Formats: sequence, C-alpha cells, structure tokens
Amino acid sequence: MKHVEQIKSFVLFLLVILSLILTFSIWTYTPNYENIEDSTVQQEKLAEEKAIQEVLKPYRIVSHQNESFSGTVSTSAIKSVMDAFQGLNATEIMDRQNLSVEEMNSKIHSENQMTLFFSAEIPIDTFRSVLQFNQSDIDDFTFSNILIDWSSLKQNQVKTLELSFISKEQQKLYTTFVTISEEQFNSTFRKAIKKFIPYKEIERPNKYSLYVPSNRVDLEQYTYYIDEISTETFKNVLFKDINLVRKTFESNSYTDGMASMTSDSGTKTISYVYPPQSDRLIDVAELVQDSFDYINQHGGLTAEDYRYSYSNVGNRIVEYQLFKQGLPVFSDNTSTKIAVTWGENRVFKYTRPYYSLGTYVLSSNRQLASGPEIIATLENLDDIEELVLGYYLTPIPNEPKVYSLEPSWFVIQDGNPIPLSDKPVGGAQYGLE
Repeated sequence: MKHVEQIKSFVLFLLVILSLILTFSIWTYTPNYENIEDSTVQQEKLAEEKAIQEVLKPYRIVSHQNESFSGTVSTSAIKSVMDAFQGLNATEIMDRQNLSVEEMNSKIHSENQMTLFFSAEIPIDTFRSVLQFNQSDIDDFTFSNILIDWSSLKQNQVKTLELSFISKEQQKLYTTFVTISEEQFNSTFRKAIKKFIPYKEIERPNKYSLYVPSNRVDLEQYTYYIDEISTETFKNVLFKDINLVRKTFESNSYTDGMASMTSDSGTKTISYVYPPQSDRLIDVAELVQDSFDYINQHGGLTAEDYRYSYSNVGNRIVEYQLFKQGLPVFSDNTSTKIAVTWGENRVFKYTRPYYSLGTYVLSSNRQLASGPEIIATLENLDDIEELVLGYYLTPIPNEPKVYSLEPSWFVIQDGNPIPLSDKPVGGAQYGLE
C-alpha cells in the first residue's frame, strides 16, 4: 500500500508536468504556413506597352536653309529625327529668355535651323526620356517647340548643335548644346531634311506664323474595316477585382460599387469613372507621366499612333490624339482621342474609343489644294491657331464596321478642328464643307 501512494504521487506529478508542457506548447505554437501561390490572374492587356518617347512626337518639322523653307509630317521622317536625339548628351540648360511672338518667328526664320512643332507643352523632365542631360537638377519648365541650330557646326573644332526649347504658353526660351560629329549629323538630321518638301511661311502681324506646303498635296483616301475591342475586355482591364463587377444590361454599364464603366455603341467609345475627384495640386510632369503610365500599363495606346496632344494642370487632364499616315484624325461621329482626368492618387475619369482601324479595303489618290491656295480662301487669319492637313473619319452608311478616312485641310480654332473645302463654298469665314 505504501508503494501505491508513491506511484499515485509520481503519476500525478507526471500529469502536471505534461499539462504544463502542453500548455506551453499551445501558447508558443506557430504553424508552418506554406507559401500559397498567387491565384490572381495576370492583368489582361489591350496591346503591348510603349516607351513614352513613342507618344512625344511633333506633328510637323520645318527647316530653313538657303533662304527657303521645307518641311514634313511624314511619320518615318519624324521618327528618324526623334531617334537622332537618342545617345546625345545635352549640356546645362541656360539663357532663359523672354521671347515675343515676333522673336519666335524670327528664330524659326533663321538660317540653318530646324523646328519641331508639338501639339502640347511638354515638361522638360518628361523629355529626359528622349534626350540625356548632363545636368542632374533641371528647373521645371515646358516647351512646345524645339529649334535645332546647326549654323556653327562647321565653324568650330568641337562640333555642337544649339538646341532651343521654346514655350509658346510662357513665351520663354531655354538653350542647351549637344556634341555631335558632322558625319552623325549628316546621317540623321540632314538625311531627313533631304526628304522634306517645299513649305511656305504665312506671316501674320503680332501672331505666330503658319507653315504650309507650297505645292498641292497628293494624299490617299482610305476605306477601313474597324476592329472593336469588347467591353468585356475593358472590364477585365480597368476594374481591380472583376469578381465584384456587375453588368447593368439596360444601360450597358458595369460597376463594382465604386467605379463604373459605360459604353456607347453609336460613337464606339467607353467612359470609365472612379469617384471622387481630387483638388490636390499636381505638377505637369507628374500629370503627364502618371497618365501615360496608367494607359500604358494595360496597353491602352494599342498599335495605333496616338500622340500626346493636350494637358491642363488645373483640371488634371491629359489627351492623346490619333494619327494615321502622319496626319491627325478628326471626327464628329466618334472619338479619336484618349483622355485621362487624374483624381486622388488614381484616375478619376478615362474616356476613349474602343475601336482600332484594321485593314483598309479601298484606297484612292486625292489631290488637295496647296497651303497658299487654302490661305487665299480664308478671310480672317487672326483667329486661327493652326492650319493642318488631317483625316476626317466617318462611317459608311449601312455599314456599321466600315469607315472612310478622307484627307482634308483643317483650321484649328479654340482647340477645335474645322474641316475646310478647297473652295469657299460655305461658312462665313472659312469655306466650311
């Protein structure tokens, strides 16, 4: 009996120890979590991403040498000039000057000068992706024109080009220099100039000059089948969690409870909105870069030639204009622009076409009037911002996926394109069609 009590005491002791060990184990136990593979489906893309320099393209290049102008809107010529900036290193930016309208016209008119015309003011910080600068800290400014002056190329032992960045908006000029060999200049810039056609400067008192082809222009008129990107694809691209998205068939819209996306089959456009909008301050370089990144991350620039064409910092809007064969495409029947409005650390509104120009099925040559001939039909040049060649996109009746791309002259007035006819057959001032 004596041993039984000892055994009970020992067993009780063991049970207490085991209980303590078990309690300690429960308190300190950490499960061995295995890595769970991310089950999120890779985000769908509309097309391949692009480099930002692919949308920072001028709509025209004009050269002045031997006391005459020449110019181009050719996509290949513009690409070769923009590509020539790659690999060049610019010196410190200096000589900020106020520049009057007359002084800018005079600069462009200078001998041995090439001028690049951009549709919108470009932040210099954004342009650093195109041209390298030795200067690490550059003051913020924007520009609408680049002037390339090669007048001293043969005079100096060190071969340099003078680059001037001109802001029409601020009427300021900024200057820098790049070192380049004469051989490199001849194989890039001068080679491009040899393909330019004769241009004429249209001078206007106290206004920026207009630059137009001197001779009549032969352009192709196209008939295109269009390709449509489904609204389901845009739903998968634009919404963060497609499992939360519901479709409203009555209004042809999608929503996840916060963001909404609607499509318009008539104009073949979509509009995506994510409230609320923000009043936070944003600088133009950040606005341009963030908007580009947003579109580019889902391949939204597609295989088409969309070019940066407009920005408004106050309203936080950036736009990209569709180009075809080197000419801007305009339409009253659909959108030919991609527009982004920035909100609080993300996009507030995104509008765009959901079509792309597929394969053309017909083409025919059309000759348009020369620039001087068109100028002769215009009674008032003062209100004109720009005079450009472009395409007018319109649907073929009873053919929902067939569109005509018709070349035309356009007056740009208050930011709006107005198509012109070759002869003044209507319209009070502009000979509108």
